[in-house]
Amino acid sequence: MAKISLSMIAKEAKVSIASVSRVLRTPNLTSPQTQFLVYQAMKALNVDLSKNLKDYQPVHESNKILVVDNQLISKSLINFGIEQVLHEAGFQLFYLQFPYNAKNDLYYLIQYIKQNCFIGIIIINQAPYLTQLYSYKNSLPPIVFVNHFKKNFTCVHFDHLTIGYQTTQHLIEQGHNKIAIFINSDKNTNSSFFLQGYQQAFQRINMPIDSDYVIQGCLTYEHGRDAIKTLLQSNKPPTAVIFEDLSSLSCYDCYHTQNYLSNYRSLFGALHQVKKSQSQLLHPLAITYISHTNDLQYNELDQLSRVNKPLYKMGCKSAQLLCDLLKQNMTSLSQCHTIDTEMFFTN
Repeated sequence: MAKISLSMIAKEAKVSIASVSRVLRTPNLTSPQTQFLVYQAMKALNVDLSKNLKDYQPVHESNKILVVDNQLISKSLINFGIEQVLHEAGFQLFYLQFPYNAKNDLYYLIQYIKQNCFIGIIIINQAPYLTQLYSYKNSLPPIVFVNHFKKNFTCVHFDHLTIGYQTTQHLIEQGHNKIAIFINSDKNTNSSFFLQGYQQAFQRINMPIDSDYVIQGCLTYEHGRDAIKTLLQSNKPPTAVIFEDLSSLSCYDCYHTQNYLSNYRSLFGALHQVKKSQSQLLHPLAITYISHTNDLQYNELDQLSRVNKPLYKMGCKSAQLLCDLLKQNMTSLSQCHTIDTEMFFTN
């Protein structure tokens, strides 16, 4: 393909060559309408935008932070932690849930960031477009990734492999060798690590892993209820169950998010079925779940073993890291920060 020149972009956008240059080099000096026309033209011509943007320069009069929230269940404790720290530091927050369908849709996100002169970005949870962001790293303000690992960027995350391993290992030490695990999806990175931890705990004691005990994509009350019913009515019912939480799920993982307004919907479905099947159980079913707070729930969850993921602490940590990056006038550093969990097991 022939190299696309500024004049070709200007012709496609119906603006001057100088306007194209300003959009790419000093976007804060151009109007939103001009930026829109230029980015649309570049998208139509299939121009590699990452190779045409000027390296990021701080906009000192701006105090605007962009939070790209990809969570399935928005306004979590992560958000409250982020907002607490950034508001105290005097920053202005803007939330965005970015509708992404095709590779070139990333142009809209870059345009939005440039047009509004954001000086820092926080991205919560995974999204399909994140693999492309590395090529834009030098032309974007500092970025902190939250609740997932992102190579070559500053990120704050949980070690889901260790969480899955330690939870399973504890149940094995309690005498359980028939342990079912409910995970969100093998396509979700954190869920995959969580499952690997579960598998490693059994591999360490040379026990085979029963695939019937691995329940995928259990997100709703009905699914949790039906899955437990099937397990308990089988000829090898589990003696313990582990439930992953939904905090790592992205809005790109599911449609109809109104069905997943609670992190514990599938767990409550399972508890409902356990109560109905109580008379069939030779021993009480041990249930362990991932929680997000030490506070009492004032329901059946208070009686269960749990692994607490301090999401609020994660939000605070990520916001503080961004503040530190901004104080040093630096773009993202390649630093990985792991948030420790707290385990509360009942005997």
